[in-house]
Amino acid sequence: MIKWENLFGNAIYLSDSEEEITKKVMSAVTDPNRIKKDDLGNPDICMVSYYHKLFTNSEDVKSICEECKAGKRGCVACKKQLAKNIIEYLKPIKEKRSYYEQHLEEVDKILMEGTEKARKTAKETMKKVKKAMKLDYFEE
Repeated sequence: MIKWENLFGNAIYLSDSEEEITKKVMSAVTDPNRIKKDDLGNPDICMVSYYHKLFTNSEDVKSICEECKAGKRGCVACKKQLAKNIIEYLKPIKEKRSYYEQHLEEVDKILMEGTEKARKTAKETMKKVKKAMKLDYFEE
């Protein structure tokens, strides 16, 4: 079986440590025309800029893009800030994940209750389907 993360190594997983997230972000491709920090950048073609729009507040994104275009912000600083923002964004999700990893019996209970609820709903739905299709002549 192909593991895509082995091919590209660029997916960020909820199980990734802060160090792994930072390493992946720091290896992200930026504006290929920007060689030196003070070169004028183009955030419109930079994936790091795209991800800032997802994980950074809009006021900061605006200033990041302006600084990039003016050659006042280097890609390394931009990536470090993005990594910090992603880590902060994922923190509550990772905490909840950790909680459930420590309480597997609660996960089993949730799955069993959900399965039972889905089973009841499916049974009622199938009754309606069979009735609508006139296949309910064996039903009591």
